[in-house]
Formats: sequence, C-alpha cells, structure tokens
Amino acid sequence: MTTAAIDIEGLRVVHGDRSLISLDRLTVAAGQAWTILGPNGAGKSTLVKCCVGLVRAVAGDIRVLDEPVHRLRSVALTQLRRRVAYLAQVLAPGSEMPLTAREVVAIGRTGRAGLCRPLRRADWHLVDHWIDRLGLAHVARRLYAVLSGGEQRKTLLAMAMVQQPELLLLDEPTANLDAYWREQIVQTLDQLHQETGLTIMLVCHDLEAIPCCARHVLVLREGRMLAQGPVGEVLQPELIERLYGTGLTVVRRGSRYLLAPRTQGGTA
Repeated sequence: MTTAAIDIEGLRVVHGDRSLISLDRLTVAAGQAWTILGPNGAGKSTLVKCCVGLVRAVAGDIRVLDEPVHRLRSVALTQLRRRVAYLAQVLAPGSEMPLTAREVVAIGRTGRAGLCRPLRRADWHLVDHWIDRLGLAHVARRLYAVLSGGEQRKTLLAMAMVQQPELLLLDEPTANLDAYWREQIVQTLDQLHQETGLTIMLVCHDLEAIPCCARHVLVLREGRMLAQGPVGEVLQPELIERLYGTGLTVVRRGSRYLLAPRTQGGTA
C-alpha cells in the first residue's frame, strides 16, 4: 500500500462568515506530483497553508507525512516544517537585504543545522551542489536583490532543496514570470521529480504552468472541489467552461496543456 504524504478529510476553513475551504477528501501519495488548479480566490493558497499549519481549520483532519497538523503544538509543528519545504507565492521578504544568492540558498540549511549554529562544511557542500544543479553558479555571489525574477525563483527553489525535504509545496512558482522563465521553472520541476522522486504539490491558475510530472490535479472554485484525478481525465472542455466560461477551451500538446479561445465551430 502506498503511503500518503498528504491526507485530508472533511476540511473546513472559514474567515468571518465566509467559507474559504470545504473539501471532503484529498489524498496525495508519497512520490506523486499534484497541481491545485483554479481561478483567483478559489482557495488554492489557503489549502497549501493548511498543510504547514499557517492557516487553522475549524473542522476536519489534515495529516502531512503522517503527522496530524491540526493537533500539533509549536515544537512538533516546527519539526514537521523541517521535513516540508514551502515556497510562498510572494518572493521572500527582505529581498532588499545585502545577501548573495549563495547566502539565501544557505538559509535553507538553518532548520537542519539549528538556529544560531554555524553551517558545517557538509552543509556548504550541499548548498553549492544545489546551486550548481539549478544552474546558478554564475550568480551565486551576486546580491539576491539584483537577480531577475526567474533567477530569484530558482534561488528560492535551491533554498528549498538544501532543506532535504520529504514534501515540496509551491504556491504559483511561475507567477509574474515571462514565458522563458516560466518554462525554465517548469522544466526544473520535472527534472527534480524525475531525479529525486520527491512528493510535490504546486498551486497554479495557468494550465501552461502545469509540469509534465504533475499527473494528478485538484480543481477548486470558491473553496469547493470541482474535480480531482489524473490530469488527462480531469482537464476536459466541459470543466474548463465551468471554470473560465464558454469562450475558452483546453488544448493538449503532448503532456502539456494550455488554454485557447474557442473558434466559431466550437473548438480551439
């Protein structure tokens, strides 16, 4: 039996009198890559934050790496977060600080090494390994603040990987990037999953940003599930119409997908 990296049942999150999430069931098996898809305000980011205890549910069970997130106290929650790399949609705060890209990547080791403890030679070796692995050697000693948006995203991804996580959570990792850097990030995620078998769950609202490795998708709208399952079965024209209206449809190119306007004949 495959172990579940994420297991959610009866999840309900509210803010005031507004329901943000109402999800009956979601199981992400270890080693799988999932996409959470939906328009703005669908509850995608809220769901990911629930998985690391940044948002508390009013009802339901959330187990991440077999730990009951909703019942963990601060110390146990911190220990779980050492096993889970979470990259928020907004770039790291304090990016104006005079840190080099290499120093930013090294921040990912602090959880493993311990706060206020200097990194050891093995830690720095791992930092440099991921800098090289993600093609960042030429910017490693540049200030993080002057890097391009795509280089900053890769730097943050390297920071996540030096944490040696068991689960990688990404909130719109290609947001606000041009087409070149979007493809760079998508291809990098595909390579990481192929080489490491890491469990990945990523949020996006653009079909073009779904990597090939993400073979399962959860579709949300207004906090509720419209569909979940294998990408090829879920991303059908009827669902796209429910999400984005009748003017758009889905087009498949190999293992990738994109939105396209419908022609007068009803197809892309």
